[in-house]
Amino acid sequence: MPGFQLEISPDLPSQNVTVSGSDLYRLNCQACHGESGLGAPPEINSVIDPVRASSVVAVKERMKKVGMDISRSDAEKLALEAKAALLERLQNGGQDMPAFRHLSGKEIGSLTAYLKQLAGIAGAEKKQVAMKESPFRIGEHIAKSTCHICHSASGTNPSARQLSDGAIPPLDTLTSRLSERDFVRKITRGVPIIMGEPALPHRGRMPVFYYLREDEAADVYLYLNAYPPYRWATLDWVPPQPLENRSAPEVQPSEKVSVASDVKPPKIHGRSESSDEQIVAPVVAGMVVTLLLAGTLGFTVREFVRLSAETDRPAMAACNPRVEHPDANAANAKSKDRLIA
Repeated sequence: MPGFQLEISPDLPSQNVTVSGSDLYRLNCQACHGESGLGAPPEINSVIDPVRASSVVAVKERMKKVGMDISRSDAEKLALEAKAALLERLQNGGQDMPAFRHLSGKEIGSLTAYLKQLAGIAGAEKKQVAMKESPFRIGEHIAKSTCHICHSASGTNPSARQLSDGAIPPLDTLTSRLSERDFVRKITRGVPIIMGEPALPHRGRMPVFYYLREDEAADVYLYLNAYPPYRWATLDWVPPQPLENRSAPEVQPSEKVSVASDVKPPKIHGRSESSDEQIVAPVVAGMVVTLLLAGTLGFTVREFVRLSAETDRPAMAACNPRVEHPDANAANAKSKDRLIA
């Protein structure tokens, strides 16, 4: 595609967009579970049955079909257990599924509403909550879910031979390997990569994410440039705010989300000042403890040597004929006085 041209919005870095549960599913889940949520069994399970199990109505209908007409209270208990298991899987991931800790409580509510819509639960489409999110946040969704499934956060930039042997470039090298134009093209339409010896263009192993718009692919490039992953990268969500005119994502007071009050752009390899302080503080504390232990040990050894010397002095005097004990000198003086008298 030699004539490929980017068709992204000119005000992309500052233009917030409205996302709903269907968008959150597309950005975070569709790469593995597919457009319908059925997955690709047995490697990738469907999300439909676990979601249906969290609906009281669906539980009662399913139990009735197998000849077990349970009460509503029992169905509610089963549905609550299924809902807790579903949320736990979203929070902590599974054997092959990554954890989605970057999702806020409001986003999880809207996403699960769309999952129920996919599962055919009546009224679920009305519970989706639309919210405004920045391009950086859109890029974060895709990078931490879709991209992070195959790409590690950080590492060495593989050579053409290593790519041919199966190496996958880490996320922190992608923006240095590709221009924004080639990055967007590779995600949305595919592009050959240089592999093997001799180095020649090949199709590569990366799938084409046809359902992502060019703006959204550019959001990933924007996010990785502003917040490149580093060695100690975490998936916990901290909303990036490199632009002064950006509004922070809406977070309800009841949501258990860790939000920094003043997030600054990273300075070195994506690390902020707060993360540097978290690394330096334990090192300084360790040095202080080491110095205190060394001082205590030195004092103990010195006292032990002194006490040992005082304990051994009388014994040495008794064994050495040239050194007379003070009491012995007094006794000799009295004996001499008697002889003189």
